[in-house]
Amino acid sequence: MLRILIVMLKKLGKVGGFIYIAAIITATVLFTIRDADRNLRKEVVIEAGSSIKIEDFFNDCPNDAKFTCDISQIDTKTPAVYKLTVFYDDAFEKEVILKIEDHTGPKGIALPKLLYTTWKVPDAESCVGYLYDLSGIAKIEYQNGTPSFTEGGEYKVPVVVTDTYGNDTVIDVPFTVIDDHTAPVIKGVHDLEVSGDLHDLDYFTGVSVKDDYDDEPVLKVNDSLVNYKAPGTYEVIYMAVDKAGNLSSVKAKITIVMGEEFVETELVDADAEYYYYTYGSGDVYSIAANIMSGLWRGSDVETARAIFNWVHSHIYYQTVLYHQSYEAAAYRGFTRRNGDCYVFYSCAKMLLDCAGIPNMMVQRSPVINNGHYWNLVYLDGGWYHCDATVFRDHPGMYFMCTDAEIDDYHHQFNGYLYPERAGGSSAFASPTPTPSPSPSPSPSPSPSPSPSPSPAPSPSTEPVITETVPTEIPSPSPEITAEPTQETEPSDTPSPTPETTEEPTQATESTKEDV
Repeated sequence: MLRILIVMLKKLGKVGGFIYIAAIITATVLFTIRDADRNLRKEVVIEAGSSIKIEDFFNDCPNDAKFTCDISQIDTKTPAVYKLTVFYDDAFEKEVILKIEDHTGPKGIALPKLLYTTWKVPDAESCVGYLYDLSGIAKIEYQNGTPSFTEGGEYKVPVVVTDTYGNDTVIDVPFTVIDDHTAPVIKGVHDLEVSGDLHDLDYFTGVSVKDDYDDEPVLKVNDSLVNYKAPGTYEVIYMAVDKAGNLSSVKAKITIVMGEEFVETELVDADAEYYYYTYGSGDVYSIAANIMSGLWRGSDVETARAIFNWVHSHIYYQTVLYHQSYEAAAYRGFTRRNGDCYVFYSCAKMLLDCAGIPNMMVQRSPVINNGHYWNLVYLDGGWYHCDATVFRDHPGMYFMCTDAEIDDYHHQFNGYLYPERAGGSSAFASPTPTPSPSPSPSPSPSPSPSPSPSPAPSPSTEPVITETVPTEIPSPSPEITAEPTQETEPSDTPSPTPETTEEPTQATESTKEDV
């Protein structure tokens, strides 16, 4: 009996040893799993635009740690939430959460502003540029509301740029404000006498204008009281305006002497009341080259803008009751600073030709009451509508407009007669005519999209607003009332305003119902 008890105790001792060893192994495994879980970061947040790193998911990253899903297709620029899986420590595969968030404000630079106290303060969008944000720009505004300037000086105006997710950046914009109340000074005005060819008349010979702040004040002549078909003495008014809107004027007299020879050569069709004459002895191309010398800019676009600004702001609208050649119309615009839409077109064309910028004429079609002419200009790889003519219902000028932007009563035309325009054309000539005077550059082809790889984990995303960079908007122009002026019947349809002139323009000019 005793022997049996001893044998049983020995057997129980062996079983206890096995249980003890098993307990040690179990505890070791449990501690290993616990340590592995503690080392793993189950949720990671990264800033939008950052790269995804396996090291971010561990306190102490194991050497064999890796993602078991394809993360190459994840767009880290877009905030979203992803569920990923990681493998580590030779045995563990766990799910983790990746959150991509945007907490970075937009980047951009200040665009310094120069304005007069008489000008309207520009929109905040025009005060900043080169904006960049992964989520897109949602709002641009003045931090303290639209500023008001009553005195000249240097100012710093804070502008707040906010992205789609509410992150904002404050950009201090330098403002140079000029308080100018002194009108330009006109010198050299004198009485004139004209006999023979009227196109030998140049109102601006010996006349100059100077301003204390504006280097290029606008000088015009109002000759609406002059009857060039009847002898007599008439009054003309020289007017100068600076960028602040200060206006000065000087009166002079012009005497028209019409001899028999003049009458015989001028009258072409008395019944139709149309007159034709050449542009006289002046060299219109030399005059154009001289004007162009002050209009060159750093690019074709800016040079063309300067050309149309000059024509729009230096020439008055006035109905012309005779047919003109292209050179005669340009000569009239350059020397008398007035004319109809054909004069505006011709002056712009001649200056564009001097600059070597391809352009062509566009005619209104169909012609119901009056014709109209404007320029189609090849700029920045495409054909754009440009019109310097002054309209009563459109105080600014038309510059680099697409068909849709210039689609109004004044600018109906037959698209099949012209090359395909920038911005899309429902009708255009084929093949496209070769631009003149110089060949136009060919736009570079767009790169083909690369093939898409395998799909990535599906994120929960929020809408993304495409980033836009506002274009600087020129300051609005003060109105100028010129007395007296010749008016025509206003148009029946308002025009779009894709571009405004940078210089003061006369708001009382006739609506262009011209030849």
